[in-house]
Amino acid sequence: MDSQTYKDFLTDSTVAPLLGQEMLRDDLLPALLGNKVHELSYWAGKRLARSHQLKQLDDLPTFFTQFKLGNLKKTKQTNTEILWLLNGPIVASRISHVEDIDFYLEAGIIAQNIGYALKLPAEAQVGKISKAKGSVVIATQLGNANDYRSSINEVELELIKPESNNQDSATENQNKKPME
Repeated sequence: MDSQTYKDFLTDSTVAPLLGQEMLRDDLLPALLGNKVHELSYWAGKRLARSHQLKQLDDLPTFFTQFKLGNLKKTKQTNTEILWLLNGPIVASRISHVEDIDFYLEAGIIAQNIGYALKLPAEAQVGKISKAKGSVVIATQLGNANDYRSSINEVELELIKPESNNQDSATENQNKKPME
């Protein structure tokens, strides 16, 4: 984060409280993760969604507001895709100040929670980022329920499969609860 971005964040009362979050997310993590930052941010978002499962799709905008990720609005839904618009002061500020902006954390959160809410496999992609509007479109592709059940079963099997021949490790893995 350069000194001008730092000053801009400090003088904007809507994003100033998020300065620490921004420093970690848009400065430190890209420096540590390099060209893997987008991919790892997506999987981190999915991991967060597993920890904070939402019961219904309509809870996603509230979640985003509460966690200061921006204002999320569903703009279109079909049988195979859901389009979301993410905007708000933090989104606009990040878009205008960060060169290689990353909304993959948000995409991962959306994909995982849609999977839980609709009981379908879902993957999200970051679409058009508009600097002028201070917004980003996130598109979620939906699969069919049979694919979801199959992939959930595979994940559960991976969670309980021993990682080594070590008896302690096998016992520990058998005692783990499968993710819901």
